Amino acid sequence: MKAKTFPILATLLLVSNSLLFSQNDWENPRVFKINREDARATFFSFDSEQQAITGDLNANANIKTLNGKWKFNYVGRASQRPTDFYKTDYDVSSWDDIDVPSNWELSGYGYPHYLNVEYPFKRNQPYIADEYSPVGSYVTFFNLPASWKDKEVFIEFGSVKSGYYLWINGNKVGYSQDSKLPSEFNITKYLVEGENRLAVQVFQFTDGSYLEDQDFWRISGIQRDVRLYARNKLHVADFFARTSLSDNYQNGVLDLNVLIKNYNSKNVSKHNLAYKIEDALGDVIASESAVVGVKKNASEAVNFKHVISDVEQWSAEIPNLYRLTIVLSDQNNRALEYISTKIGFRSVEIKGGQLLVNGQPILLKGVNRHEHDMHYGHVVDEKMMRKDLELMKQHNFNAVRTSHYPNNPVWYKLCDEYGIYLYDEANVESHGYGYAREHTLANKPEWEAAHIERIMNMAKRDKNHPSIIVWSMGNEAGTGPTMLNAYKMLKEFDDSRVVSYERAEMETDVKERHTDIVGLMYWSVKSLKKYWVGRDPDRPFIWAEYSHAMGNSNGHFQDYWDFVESERQVQGGFIWDWVDQGLAKYDEHGKLYWTYGGHYEPEGINHDGNFCLNGVINADRTVHPAIYEIKKVYQNIGFSNLDIDKNKITIKNKYFFKNTEYYLFNWEIVADGKIIQQAPLVVLSSINPQEEKIVDLDINKLDLNKYNEVLFNIYAVNMKETIGVPFGHIVASEQFIIKEADLKPDFYKGDKKVTVSENKNEILLSGENFSIKFDKNINAINSYILNDYEILEAPLTANFWRAPTDNDYGNGMQKRCAAWKNIVEESKNYKHEIVTTADSSIVLKTSQILNNNYGTLDIDYQIAGNGQIIVSYKYTPSDTTISEIPVIGMKMQLKKSINKLQYYGRGPMENYIDRNSASFIGLYNSTVQGQYYPYARPQENGYKTDTRYLSLTNIFNLGIRVDAIDNSLCFSALHYSIAELDEGPKKRLRTIKDVKEGNFTELRIDHKMMGLGGDDSWGSKPYNIHRIFPNKTYSYSFCITPLL
Repeated sequence: MKAKTFPILATLLLVSNSLLFSQNDWENPRVFKINREDARATFFSFDSEQQAITGDLNANANIKTLNGKWKFNYVGRASQRPTDFYKTDYDVSSWDDIDVPSNWELSGYGYPHYLNVEYPFKRNQPYIADEYSPVGSYVTFFNLPASWKDKEVFIEFGSVKSGYYLWINGNKVGYSQDSKLPSEFNITKYLVEGENRLAVQVFQFTDGSYLEDQDFWRISGIQRDVRLYARNKLHVADFFARTSLSDNYQNGVLDLNVLIKNYNSKNVSKHNLAYKIEDALGDVIASESAVVGVKKNASEAVNFKHVISDVEQWSAEIPNLYRLTIVLSDQNNRALEYISTKIGFRSVEIKGGQLLVNGQPILLKGVNRHEHDMHYGHVVDEKMMRKDLELMKQHNFNAVRTSHYPNNPVWYKLCDEYGIYLYDEANVESHGYGYAREHTLANKPEWEAAHIERIMNMAKRDKNHPSIIVWSMGNEAGTGPTMLNAYKMLKEFDDSRVVSYERAEMETDVKERHTDIVGLMYWSVKSLKKYWVGRDPDRPFIWAEYSHAMGNSNGHFQDYWDFVESERQVQGGFIWDWVDQGLAKYDEHGKLYWTYGGHYEPEGINHDGNFCLNGVINADRTVHPAIYEIKKVYQNIGFSNLDIDKNKITIKNKYFFKNTEYYLFNWEIVADGKIIQQAPLVVLSSINPQEEKIVDLDINKLDLNKYNEVLFNIYAVNMKETIGVPFGHIVASEQFIIKEADLKPDFYKGDKKVTVSENKNEILLSGENFSIKFDKNINAINSYILNDYEILEAPLTANFWRAPTDNDYGNGMQKRCAAWKNIVEESKNYKHEIVTTADSSIVLKTSQILNNNYGTLDIDYQIAGNGQIIVSYKYTPSDTTISEIPVIGMKMQLKKSINKLQYYGRGPMENYIDRNSASFIGLYNSTVQGQYYPYARPQENGYKTDTRYLSLTNIFNLGIRVDAIDNSLCFSALHYSIAELDEGPKKRLRTIKDVKEGNFTELRIDHKMMGLGGDDSWGSKPYNIHRIFPNKTYSYSFCITPLL
């Protein structure tokens, strides 16, 4: 134990050279705090040990929440703000009421403004133009408990955006910036008995806003909890429970530093400071105490070190936590206060070019997460945080980057508990100034203190959380000497973690390393192989952002992880991002839809549209279809080498700390859509982390000749409920094809005849219980009558188009490929020929020359006597230099009542050629309504690949069945047309409520559709292997059979 005495440092007011900038604090980068308390760890003291363990702040007599209704005044210009409202005689009774916490824009003041890179005000650092400089003034009143007399009273604001002044009873207390960290003030000397008046004036924009240029809604106000708390004159002011592992990662090392402050006017001696550590069973495994004395108005640092043998390590896989309780007692051994928190023992280091946790080269299966609530903006409660964590754990995420700022302190406590690795990121982003040396604020000396204050205060607040393994110094803020100095300070402050900064060593003269991890954003696998692999043997690569999840996206995700698992220094990354930042609105029928940039901003104000809708889940926490693919790729148990003859399969445990005893395994054999065998899989002994084992299967002898297609599915499920993951939840799965389908549907061989008649405009083909009309003017079947019931609403025609996705708009597909959109309708050069076959069926041969030398389309329709139609499609390109083709396929519209769907193919969620590994082949029953996925900005959705057959019927089971011939099909069936989902050459701010459900079922029957892509949403195309180039002939066939 060591003790060090030093005087309490007065809070430093950084005003030197302020006249170089402005007389206004909010326009001076050297002024970011006045009288604010030093940053500290998140904790509260309690009067009893049991209260401290329970941690119920509402039951703590020393804490008083100020959340609730406050009086509020809003002005659009700082020059119009009230300047004397803080005075005790100023009447605010006529002011509005506003909730605290809240964002004032979501309460009807000003407007929500979404921007990505651009600042929401005129760029002229450090100044804020008065023409748009909103200010919110708040007033509330409170009384103090009598028990707080003779105590030090503090006020804490969890988050205020972006800068504010505080007054108590007419007295100016101080000023603070940094919208995402708490600010605390000692207000003891300003308080009175009885009612106290609290006034706060919040500036939406300050010089600090130049460091808060993140990609999110620019909304303001008091947006986290406000509370008062009382402390004894002598109390624990801060502590740092630094943990690590020793002796080959077996023993836990606690380095506990406790800071005690004495606000008394006399020295204090012979007090006792003690701590203890308890395991999950409540057994004390370590304890120490020290006699302390603290001089008047001074502080004392007390240090303890202890080694715990055979400690239970913390990891995201097994988040073992211990309870640390600190007790400060007086000279009579009477406890003055109790502080209790959970800590975890783990080590973090870079060794051999890899990031190691507890000695293991973990893989970060991560996602970036903004704090967002669709109703309350940046005000996110614990219930929502738990929902996020449950979804993450259930979908195999193990890491989060707190993009791009420190989160609510509750988040870190929950991540410790649930088991999530964290990149904790400082509230530093100046993207609007770019990265060039002469412009970036990170290269300007007058901004250095503001950068470092934010970075170090984050570390000081969050230092006790084992979930944080990496400190991130910010996002897209350029670099320079400032970031190098911050890196060094962080490393000196905390050697138990590593430091990352994506922009480090880029576009700067500062070549000294100032990141421990290389984290380039959105680099493709191809680029990394070419420019990074093998060139930096000392540092790992972890994408700070990758797989941009905007709208219908996250294509080729498996390709990323094939690369990760093959390169030892590539250790994963963070998908951009977790949740769509849509704001909730309701239409006239009460139906929810989500709004985005452009729906609130006044005309002429720049915005970035739906670029805030990048989540793998919706704003209401329902999931996007892509999350299932991510879950599958991120799974930590792998299956391979199925040998059906020897009844064996290989199982690999990809976890680093967990063995497979936590899971049950079961398998099933599915033949032609039906389960014919299933059983639990007995793994005789648990498979250790990072090991694999060949396991025996108890499969009865199969007669494969009895079935067309035979599949083997295997699952690993949770053996018992764990935090966030229920019992029986599937954590890993795989599908193997034992026997591949022979796609030869039953063709009609009977003696029913087809009658043909023809006139100038149409060809009529009819038989028993059916008739078909072919319209020569549009080169398409436009009528299909079954049992005197017309099933078509629109003709069966070729189609080369899809409603553009966000990625399509980003790479210009809607313009580059525009000629394909209406080319079938616009090309009028047709030929038709009727041929009678030996089996009495009729073949209608059609040929269409596409405009502008785009090729030839040959489609044959073979009509049998029962109304069956075999469609043979061939597209032959003429010019290989034209753009790629979005779709090769056909479409038609059926009556809306034909909406009962059964299909045998990949499902049940939508899937695409580059995002379908999680969609197992199976027999699925649904409705057409159930096929539509309501992306917040409408676009292509609901697709299915590798389809063997599908049927669509009405309530009387009348309809059609479509069978693939030779090769599987792709399809979609929606009550929305491609045209209805297509916004045209540019996006038009549409939402769910702007697309209208049609009075039809639009069925697309495709050979293929190009992939989704997803490296980014502003230029990258799908991988070439998933694109359709006009360099060869494309042909496919399918059979339409009437269901009567």
